[in-house]
Amino acid sequence: MARRTVLALVLIPLVGLVLAGCGSGGPKHTGRTVTFGSAGAFPPSTIVGTYSARGCTHDANTVVENAHLYYVHSTGAPGPADLYYYDMRFAYAHFLADGCTSGELGEALKSGLTARQQAFLLRNVASNLHQAFLEALNSA
Repeated sequence: MARRTVLALVLIPLVGLVLAGCGSGGPKHTGRTVTFGSAGAFPPSTIVGTYSARGCTHDANTVVENAHLYYVHSTGAPGPADLYYYDMRFAYAHFLADGCTSGELGEALKSGLTARQQAFLLRNVASNLHQAFLEALNSA
């Protein structure tokens, strides 16, 4: 009888530890606060994010939509292309604040932009966006 009690005292905490670890195997997605530095006399914006798969899909598609408009207005359509560049940066800040992944953005970039548009984007954005978009395209 004492042997069963000792066995139970050892096994119950062990089983509890194993079960507690089962639910934490994947990455946790949480939103965060991002400060978006605007241009000129405009003050920076503070974006408080909240993660959701649906929200990240929306954020990624908004980045791609603005990237497409930036491309179109930089390559022949009437300006101002810089408006769409600003909007793309702001949409990317929302994407970051919502805790979205590079893979989510990469899938949207690959499905929403042609190879030519992707190449243009990588050549014509600031280095931080270049790195983020390149990583996203490589992770998709």
